[in-house]
Amino acid sequence: MKLRSAESRTADLFAATPARRPHVSSPVALAPQALAPPALNPQPKQLWYAAVFPAMAQLESFAAPLQKLCLHAHAFTSFVSIEPPNALLLEVKGSVKLFGSLQQLHMDIDACWRRLALPAHSAIAPSTLAALWLARAGAASQIEDSKLLRESLAKVPVACTAWDAERLQTLRAMGVTHLGELMRLPRAGLARRLSPALVLDLDIALARQPAPRRAFVRRERFRERCDFETEIEHVAYLEKALEPLIERCARFLRRRQAGIQALQLKLRHREGPATCVQLGLASITSERRRLSDVLCQKLARLDLRAPVRGMELISGSLRALSASSRDVFAGFTGAGSRDSAPQLVERLRARLGEGAVYGVCLIPEHRPEAAWKRVHELRLTAAARVDEESIDQKLPRPVWLLNEPLSLPKPEIIQGPERIESGWWDGKGVARDYYVARHADGVRLWVFQERQSKRWYVHGVFA
Repeated sequence: MKLRSAESRTADLFAATPARRPHVSSPVALAPQALAPPALNPQPKQLWYAAVFPAMAQLESFAAPLQKLCLHAHAFTSFVSIEPPNALLLEVKGSVKLFGSLQQLHMDIDACWRRLALPAHSAIAPSTLAALWLARAGAASQIEDSKLLRESLAKVPVACTAWDAERLQTLRAMGVTHLGELMRLPRAGLARRLSPALVLDLDIALARQPAPRRAFVRRERFRERCDFETEIEHVAYLEKALEPLIERCARFLRRRQAGIQALQLKLRHREGPATCVQLGLASITSERRRLSDVLCQKLARLDLRAPVRGMELISGSLRALSASSRDVFAGFTGAGSRDSAPQLVERLRARLGEGAVYGVCLIPEHRPEAAWKRVHELRLTAAARVDEESIDQKLPRPVWLLNEPLSLPKPEIIQGPERIESGWWDGKGVARDYYVARHADGVRLWVFQERQSKRWYVHGVFA
């Protein structure tokens, strides 16, 4: 029996493959998927709509705009996938019957981009890469039968594949400019000269290999509205009407094992804009009691400018809850839980304002006034220590640091000096000699003398 050569056996593998064709292994050591004969094209179980937005190709950050477009695309299908940097893929097989026909569905999705004043090229095909490549080529194709993919892709330029520049340059050097020319080449030679991944991409485009995609999942939020039969004029009645919304919000969070750190309450009036109440929580929580406590404290300080006809409760983005153990008998004995500190912070912020209670974050900086900053998030654990080698503190630091140094006559020196000379690079340079001094009342002060003016200032007070 006369055997054919390896090159002659692989030359026609991109052609239509007859059923039950035997396969003889090639002697070239390549990836299995590169040399495996393509399977018969079954009736496609998926249809993919691809939209390419040329105007977004030049954006530095494409994630946020594409995520917003995914929210619009969810009106047509539940499965939307992002293809960086400027494309979306929609699985529309299950939506055809809902919209009447594939042609009508295609027109409706394209109309959505026109309403957003966003130019787009689109195509529909049984495979992800085929739809994407056809859309990049501006073909506006609508293919339902996978048997027509080979003929439709033959005229697509290879540049529409978005392969790396080195691979495209190699193809141009070989005289290959369109996919039809590429698909006529031997599979084994392509896999050896370029890569098995290229052959796999071709099989995916021809619907011979599956290509799972990661679906875009929108961020979940609790959002519920309640309209009143009669207008409410007193805050006390608002708190009572708010209890069912808070209970449903807490149940919503418990089911997802998630928590929130922000809430927004909108109070709607008969005329004029809604009154918005912003709420911040000291830590992530899903407890109804904490949510209710903060809202009631905030409403107690609210002056209603008009009667309320309805309200809407909107949560912040869901956050993962940290695992922690609680005392099972805390509710019976009245013992405080470890959430007592966050609750205290939330009550103080609700009564005094969001900016009245803040945390402190250390910064590795020699200048005392620049060695810390205020942060909204409170860390209830010990603050991270600054590297002792980076800042060698010879003198103790006071707990109370004045916002601005105050001038004073030469004090009684107890300890020092410690020279701090820094900040010349940002125009706020200092050259000071710091001391620990004693005031006439016996109070210990943290003072410094400017090296140029020789004037004395007090910068802090020791407890």
